[in-house]
Amino acid sequence: MKEKSFMKSLILHIRYPWTAICLLILWVGLAAMCAALGLTSGEAIGLICGAGVATLVIAIVGFVG
Repeated sequence: MKEKSFMKSLILHIRYPWTAICLLILWVGLAAMCAALGLTSGEAIGLICGAGVATLVIAIVGFVG
């Protein structure tokens, strides 16, 4: 069952590469920013929640549209 899920995920990334790249840049950039700025845990949680909302918006627009 896991292999089927992995294949479906891989197909989505191949079929919609720009959306996948945007999500990758968003999360890698967030990790780099959190590491470089030395944010408090509250600030990091706020950024992660914001990135989660942005991920949902990008995924809905990119994968459905």
